[in-house]
Amino acid sequence: MITATAEQSGYSNNSMTNLFILVLLAPFGVLLASEQNEVQKPGDESPWFCHNLDCPKYSLVKKYETFEVRSYEASRWMTTEVEGRYMNAVSKGFMRLFRYIQGDNEAGQNIPMTAPVAVAVYPTADSTGMGKSHSVSFFIPPAIDPPKPKDARIHTLNVPAGTVYVRSFGGFAMGTTDVDQAKALADDLKTEGLSFDETSFVAAGYDPPFRPFNRHNEVWYHAA
Repeated sequence: MITATAEQSGYSNNSMTNLFILVLLAPFGVLLASEQNEVQKPGDESPWFCHNLDCPKYSLVKKYETFEVRSYEASRWMTTEVEGRYMNAVSKGFMRLFRYIQGDNEAGQNIPMTAPVAVAVYPTADSTGMGKSHSVSFFIPPAIDPPKPKDARIHTLNVPAGTVYVRSFGGFAMGTTDVDQAKALADDLKTEGLSFDETSFVAAGYDPPFRPFNRHNEVWYHAA
């Protein structure tokens, strides 16, 4: 799926866009039929950008001009750590987790796709703005008891309830886009005098690549 040429091409917009589509189109294709006639489920109070997928629950605490403050409930995720350049690492982590929810686990159990796909990013001062260690996570709804992974590189992550600062943006998010958006969020938080954990941020994606419009992406910083 990822050729040597693509991996060596750096972070140009064209190569990264092509890589993004190649990585995500196939697994998300299983959702295409339901997306074509998407209707909000009765009693579904999840945000519009979850598109009828299970998402972690939160309440809106305060909305600023460029970001919002959310109070998230405790949540459980399946997570895997991956080394390498951002798009390459995310693609490997995504497919590893997608195989897990498609039944590649000790119980042979299928787990519904959820949103967002969350990637922990560790900012650096170099030209890329990020390190080469990333973790990719899929949200697990509270009603599901996740089966044991066959792949030892996958593990459960329990995230306690807490406050999260969120900046939203549209379009197709690439690694450099996420870094720029996270920097803008960090600057706004400092301007407002809000304390946060600067060691990492989360890049949260909610959309499959075949959705060309009304895309929703987020970057998160956890309150300190």
